[in-house]
Amino acid sequence: MANSFTSSETSLAREVFGPLGGIVELGAVAAARQQPLRQVSVGDFVERHRSELDQILIAVREVGDFHDETMAIVDDLGWHREHEITAPSLLLWSACIDEFSPRLDEPSAVRRMVRVGSDLQLVNLMQALVGTASHRAHNVESTSELIIKVTGLAAALVGIDGERPVFDIFRMWRVAFLPQVLIPSSKSPEEIKRKFRRYAHVLEKMLIGE
Repeated sequence: MANSFTSSETSLAREVFGPLGGIVELGAVAAARQQPLRQVSVGDFVERHRSELDQILIAVREVGDFHDETMAIVDDLGWHREHEITAPSLLLWSACIDEFSPRLDEPSAVRRMVRVGSDLQLVNLMQALVGTASHRAHNVESTSELIIKVTGLAAALVGIDGERPVFDIFRMWRVAFLPQVLIPSSKSPEEIKRKFRRYAHVLEKMLIGE
């Protein structure tokens, strides 16, 4: 989970790529519907959504002004390659909404973990993007457009389409993360507070059209 004073390029990138990995796994399971987890193919899912993932990574690179070496972290993490998805991994992505038990891979538990995990990782992604932008981006308006684009594409990957979901993600992010950054007792540097507040205002304006 990103924090307001993570500042190294590598750390910022990893904060973004982490939830993206969760979104890919959760999206693959959501798209597979009732298939058992052992039959879910991350490789097939990534291949079907190559265009969206490429757009996401291009936009992320622009938000963070990341170097080639930094973007190569995605290859090191390997979430875009074929790998097994397990019920315990879904449990982690969903912040342990279910209790660890032999029933964890039952369809109802899997669906619940996918729904909660999708919400959580999309909000974590927005926090990571805003945190990265607050440290490295130069233009709040154009970067906010990129953040909205990435969030919308990521939401679609987990089966949440349309314009409304991005605003809902923004509202969850604003409640979950802004207080710990902006509250007077926060240890966030004043410049970071100023930038987070600015992004919150611009994102809201863009999403509600005022």
